[in-house]
Amino acid sequence: MNRMPRIKFYCRSFNKELYLLSRGLYEQAGYPCVRLTDQTADGYFFKMLEDETCDIAINVDEDCFITDLDAVLALAKKAQAEGWVNIGCSDAGEGVPRKGDPEVTNPFFNVFNLHDMRKAWNAYRLIPELKRDRYKGIEPYYNFFHWMLQAFPGKTLYLKSAHHTDGVTTRLDCCLHTWFARQYNPGILTHLFEGNDLKEVNHRQRIDAVIDEAYARRGLQRPSFSIVQRIGFKMDELCRWTIKVPQRVSGWPEKIRQKMAHNR
Repeated sequence: MNRMPRIKFYCRSFNKELYLLSRGLYEQAGYPCVRLTDQTADGYFFKMLEDETCDIAINVDEDCFITDLDAVLALAKKAQAEGWVNIGCSDAGEGVPRKGDPEVTNPFFNVFNLHDMRKAWNAYRLIPELKRDRYKGIEPYYNFFHWMLQAFPGKTLYLKSAHHTDGVTTRLDCCLHTWFARQYNPGILTHLFEGNDLKEVNHRQRIDAVIDEAYARRGLQRPSFSIVQRIGFKMDELCRWTIKVPQRVSGWPEKIRQKMAHNR
């Protein structure tokens, strides 16, 4: 008989307002919801693995909005029952704005079987010599997913994805991922440190429309926030930037080195 897995929802979050709007669509499940801030793109996964009170981690980006909670929980049970280590959407799937490595799942939504993953965790190592050189350096978390593919061949379940009617959002059967979370509250630091390939799009307006759609589909009331809460959001954002800016600047020498090597 399969034991009941210990499930937690995880979110790597920068924008507290978006996080609360996203969490409002899955907190009803009654499982712990963990907001991790100031994490690197791959360090976020290491934090999940270190949490030995969790067997199945449901990873939901702060700009990902659950439209079918029952389907999400069914995926968590499927991972435990059938031994899937990772369930998610291909980074080259339909409706995904960029075309990355088709074997890597984009971490806007994942179900991770941490219980099984830990069996090989002590053997984890970065894989600098990737067989797919053209994907090297796209995202720092790619090494983690390539390790997972190597350690657990055939244990990634890929979910069908599609374009949303807004032309940007990626649609899965269980959720909507809007992308461009940093453009929800754009400021001078956002323009300096975050790219925006769709400058002609009002991303806040577009993301709000998707949030409204998700809450309507769930039959739930979208949360409203007081002035005091919104001041708190701004203070939280300031704290996040004071940590993120040094992180970004410290990574510039390596990015320059990689760019110079690529141009040779």
